[in-house]
Amino acid sequence: MAFERWLVDGYDLTDGLVRDVEYRAGLTATPAVVGANATVPNRIGELWRPKHHGPGKFTLALWLAPAGGRWQDVDAAWEDLLRAVARPHRLLTFERHTAAGQVRRCQGEVLSALTPTPLGQSGMRISLEVNVPSGYWESADVAFEATAPGTPLPQDLDLEPFADATAPMEQLAYRITGPITAPTVTDTTDGTGDSFTYTGQIPAGQALTVDAATWQLTGSGGLVPNPGRLTNTGPAFLRLAPGLPGTAPSVRLTGTNPGPTTQLAVTGRRAYLT
Repeated sequence: MAFERWLVDGYDLTDGLVRDVEYRAGLTATPAVVGANATVPNRIGELWRPKHHGPGKFTLALWLAPAGGRWQDVDAAWEDLLRAVARPHRLLTFERHTAAGQVRRCQGEVLSALTPTPLGQSGMRISLEVNVPSGYWESADVAFEATAPGTPLPQDLDLEPFADATAPMEQLAYRITGPITAPTVTDTTDGTGDSFTYTGQIPAGQALTVDAATWQLTGSGGLVPNPGRLTNTGPAFLRLAPGLPGTAPSVRLTGTNPGPTTQLAVTGRRAYLT
């Protein structure tokens, strides 16, 4: 089992000698669900509406105990920590290296006042309460999966590299290689979910990339995509649900006029609730 490490903007909070994490409260708690069902006059119950997650939170309890054992060394370590985390003008990148060897990260902000508790003259304890506006953590590495070129339509793609995700993924890019006309990509993870359709033609030798993270369409091989031709059914270009227990998320490519190079590729980072 590896030693769990925590970093903020690359600054190591867990060197094990001078500073370390005692515990992390709220790390296994999921963000609250945001949204409400609708009440319809003269109708029993409520009309269900889809929900989404709100911001996330966690707390890191740290100790500082510089090797010198002098109070001026404690003060210096405290000021180094302030330089690392007291930055209200921007989000910080928190990175967690788990004992299992995974690396997960999130964009967070320290909102509460920092009030350290002295440990005699040789150290102090500090709690960092971190707010995660996006609600989710993400993998540090980028995952990729693609269908075999020329597979008959519909092309179904099980996204095995994304199987350990626990949160909906909006930060993915979908690359559709032609030839294909009016391609549609649908989330088939949990039945039939959200989808997007490009009501145009992608000729052979060209490709369309639909980037759900940046809300942009880009073409390659000479393709100049028309954003007005893209329609989507959900709140994002495609919000991909995490897989059910024991299964991976999946997508399906449909359309007309395929050829031997028609292909769907998905790339991006896995998302996690904790």
